[in-house]
Amino acid sequence: MSNEVKSFFIIVSTIIGLGVFTLPDTFAKSGYFFLIWLVFWFFAFLILHLMWGEILLQTEEKHNLPGLTSIYLDPRLKHIVWLFDFLGLMGVFLVYFIFLVKFWQLILPDLSPFWLKLAFALFNIYFIIKDISIFSKFEVILGLAIGIIFLTISIFLLPHFKFDNIMSILDQGREPFLPYGIILFALSGTSALPIVYDLIGKNRTSYLKVNFYSLLFVTAIYFLYVFSVSGVLGISASEESLQSLSSHLPKLFLIITIILVTLNITFIDMAFYLKRGLIFDYQLSPKLANFIIALSTLSLIFWQIDNLIYLIDFISSFFLAFNLLIACLIYLKLKKRLFFNFPKVAVTFLILVFLSGIIWHIFVRIKDLV
Repeated sequence: MSNEVKSFFIIVSTIIGLGVFTLPDTFAKSGYFFLIWLVFWFFAFLILHLMWGEILLQTEEKHNLPGLTSIYLDPRLKHIVWLFDFLGLMGVFLVYFIFLVKFWQLILPDLSPFWLKLAFALFNIYFIIKDISIFSKFEVILGLAIGIIFLTISIFLLPHFKFDNIMSILDQGREPFLPYGIILFALSGTSALPIVYDLIGKNRTSYLKVNFYSLLFVTAIYFLYVFSVSGVLGISASEESLQSLSSHLPKLFLIITIILVTLNITFIDMAFYLKRGLIFDYQLSPKLANFIIALSTLSLIFWQIDNLIYLIDFISSFFLAFNLLIACLIYLKLKKRLFFNFPKVAVTFLILVFLSGIIWHIFVRIKDLV
């Protein structure tokens, strides 16, 4: 298998995750605005991936975003960026715990949420401490399997599809800004780009091709899933959609889906990212870095948040958007652009989009979470 094909599936498996399950409910609440934001984020993420590539190609040292901020922007910003980086990923881990409970209780309704979250946390922590990326060798298989799962769900639903449900959603959708954060969350996968760079090196054509086709594939899967689920469930889709779909799917297929999704949402690789940042950006010992990650992860199992959609929207629109904003600023500070050169006005526009989203969510979304 070529490095380009491996890179394609690494990006796909990194991006496709829990976010896709929230898309039908988001579509039901936003209508036409969902489609507009889906197209916008496809092109925005393509540009962001290529900008990240330019930064990676020009930086020899190993650094996370805080370290890159210190090099290219201002050392004083390093700690602020680290805090946003850390809290943002902890928020993602919290979303994973909530989803995990909702999914497994579909097939094991008597399972204790606390013990399920604890087991999942300890599973991840073990491999984080041991520095073993257990699923790194299976990312191609997982990426392909997850893609097949969503295609199969769409096929299962076709006999029950009603176009009137789609038209009803398009007419009734009234939340224009909700898809901003939800699709931002669902299409995020920049943590895969350093691995892609390691595989294909400084090959501009390969890097462009891999990122374009992987983002196009993921966006197409999302559109097909949303269209088929919404055509069956209409505005009655649950927050994570799988709960509403469970009665339409064979029991064995539902079990396989939940197992594959669980394997795909282990946060070991993202925890490694945080761990590397503590070691390389802050020169902490691996033992202390492990302790910080483990303690932070275990604390999440005690959190209980009901507004899942709004939690995802806030995490992505506040923390993730801040990180992407910083990446844009770093790109603008590069003295030369050897591989991917975008007009300053286009990058500035993305910065304004992220900044506007952050400000809006500070004043509007926080009240939905409390």
